[in-house]
Amino acid sequence: MKHSEFHPLSRTPEVRTRLSTWLQQYRGWRKARRDRLELNSLGNAALKDLGIDRSEIPSIVHARRNERRRKHEN
Repeated sequence: MKHSEFHPLSRTPEVRTRLSTWLQQYRGWRKARRDRLELNSLGNAALKDLGIDRSEIPSIVHARRNERRRKHEN
């Protein structure tokens, strides 16, 4: 039997849209988790070289592009 025979609802646009949305959210969560773990694995000196304080990691990981809660002045 084909997969679609087991799940006839998987052919409906509404279900496909919900699955697609869920999959995008899941991939985003996985990427944020991976980025957070990678930044947390760096030492304080490496973070300082990047201009990042350890307390900023969650903000950086979850912020949109070019958006940080704390602005650094040169």
